[in-house]
Amino acid sequence: METLIEQTAEKSLKDKIIDLIQKEVPDYMNNFFYCMGATPLILFLVAAATGILMTFYYIPYPEKAYESVMAITSEIYLGWFIRGLHKVSITMMIFTLSLHLVRVFVTRAYKTHGELKWLIGTMLFFTTLAMGFTGYSLVYDQVSYWGMTVVMNMAEEMPLFGPPLAYLLRGGAEVSELTLLRLYDLHTKLLPVLLILLIGGHIIAITVLGFAKVEGSEGKHLFYPEHAMKVGLVAIGLLILMINLVMIFPPTIGQMANPSEVASNVAPPWYFSAVYKWITIAPRQPALFALLFFSAIFVLYPYIDRFLTERGFNMGRINIVLGTVAVAIFSMLTIWNVLF
Repeated sequence: METLIEQTAEKSLKDKIIDLIQKEVPDYMNNFFYCMGATPLILFLVAAATGILMTFYYIPYPEKAYESVMAITSEIYLGWFIRGLHKVSITMMIFTLSLHLVRVFVTRAYKTHGELKWLIGTMLFFTTLAMGFTGYSLVYDQVSYWGMTVVMNMAEEMPLFGPPLAYLLRGGAEVSELTLLRLYDLHTKLLPVLLILLIGGHIIAITVLGFAKVEGSEGKHLFYPEHAMKVGLVAIGLLILMINLVMIFPPTIGQMANPSEVASNVAPPWYFSAVYKWITIAPRQPALFALLFFSAIFVLYPYIDRFLTERGFNMGRINIVLGTVAVAIFSMLTIWNVLF
């Protein structure tokens, strides 16, 4: 009797797994423009795997951090390749997440009970930015050290929560060995766990709430094997692209960080370049308030969209205009900061 019950339970579990992997997905998901959501997941897996390998050699103390990164880059077998894949995967994850959010915004895919998916997606985006910044700081050469210092100073000047946040991250009033240790803990422990939870939550939200509806596309197909095979091809393509990028642009390392000598080419990571440039060309406090205001609008936009739609606004056209302007301003400020 017990065996029969166990077999029934096992069969039920198998049926649930089969139902899950054979869940129907819309035909428009075959278009890469609409299936970019899987791309950051693939890149996160690559970043996690390569990051775990580097933790075997990295030493999170100021006098050892630079030497360990130097050893990974120039002494350990294929260390430069693993570090390059890790760096490229995080960079591409931030870039593809940005593209995905722009697509969702322009197509208004956050409608039809998609607000929760948007909220989780924006938190995932900000967490990935934090992941990139903390990893950038761990190199501990002149550029990364002073870039970290610049970002910390920017954070400290943010209204309301800025000073306590900067103090918490630095472990005091100034950048010290505690700062490096805290950033390492964030990069290798707290932020990866948070990313896993957010990715899992986003997948569950999509499973429960369903995919966004796209006008003119009513057909569906099974996730497995058809869609899974296409995601696999995307993963292979991404790996080929990343390998080529690492081979063409292998990772480098500058001079060891010197807290007493400001780097001449100090700059934050490229994904903070637009923010950094905006703060340098605009009055500091108004610029920071504007960033906070924009971030709040960005996170809560689905609810703003619903409010305005109910009052007769054509949000389809408004979103296209806003999206185009936002991308243009971000690109202009980034290029301005990088080139000039």
